[in-house]
Amino acid sequence: MASFSRGLVPQWHLLILRQTQQPFCKQSRFFTTSLRLLKKSPKTKTLLTPTTIKPPSISPLLSSTRTPPSSYANLIAQKPRTLLYESPSHLWFRIGCFASGTFCVSYSVYHYWTIQLYPPEGLSWWIPHAYGVICLAMAAMATYFIMGTGRIIKTISAVSRSSSSLAKAASTPSGQGPLYIEVTTQRMFPFLKPKKQLFMPSEVELPFRMTGMFEYNRRLGVVAEEPLSVAEQVKKQRAEIEAAKKEREYTMNHLMTAPFRDVKKVFKGVWPGIRRSFSREGFTKITIGRQTYKLDTTGGWALDDGRAMDRLLPIRPYSVDNKRPI
Repeated sequence: MASFSRGLVPQWHLLILRQTQQPFCKQSRFFTTSLRLLKKSPKTKTLLTPTTIKPPSISPLLSSTRTPPSSYANLIAQKPRTLLYESPSHLWFRIGCFASGTFCVSYSVYHYWTIQLYPPEGLSWWIPHAYGVICLAMAAMATYFIMGTGRIIKTISAVSRSSSSLAKAASTPSGQGPLYIEVTTQRMFPFLKPKKQLFMPSEVELPFRMTGMFEYNRRLGVVAEEPLSVAEQVKKQRAEIEAAKKEREYTMNHLMTAPFRDVKKVFKGVWPGIRRSFSREGFTKITIGRQTYKLDTTGGWALDDGRAMDRLLPIRPYSVDNKRPI
């Protein structure tokens, strides 16, 4: 029995060790394999508890410095005066109107004096009456020609409300706004000072957009050049002086044909001016206040090819009869 117990004790001890070590080995294998898998697997994001995110608070100082974008009128009002439109010269147009009007008035007065008041002997009874109608028609034509020289717009300018030139104005509009519109018109008779008036932008109504009109005229080459800077003016003046020297040399070498060239320069705009005095072509009627004025769209200069006027002034097209705005 003693020998049996001595041999059983070590075997029992080994059995107990196997039973105790076996789960430990399985557990260690599980942990080692799991660690290997964690190393190979991508990083997982940790889940956070839902929390309320508050918007970032803006200080009142920063919010006050953020100004809204300025309108086109406010940008123009930063300068004391901005020229929007300038008409070309109407010298020959006015000469044609006054020459035609003077002829019509002279014709009416002469025939009224010689036929109506003091008719010659042996004249038929119906001739004075017929000439009376003719004299009335000629007087109406004279009125048409002479009245055509009035209310022609010379310049349109945008004047800031803070400009110092407003103090010299006779009256200013009562409306509110960053700027006024100054309209300079030529008077009917020559040698008279042009008339200047101030209006609100809403009082100057355009019949259509001026952009397309001035762009078309610029492509044809009938629009005047834009105002140049000081350096460009000096450069242009030097070029004109050199061209004048070359022209003088050519004139001195060709004295026989010089008078014909001078006459051509003088009377270059005679026929277009006289033709416009009859047809009134190239003038667009615009409403300023409660009156109608004439704007020359075939010549002159407009800021940004008329886009400035389209942005500042309202566009109200006329009806079919071209008398009342829509």
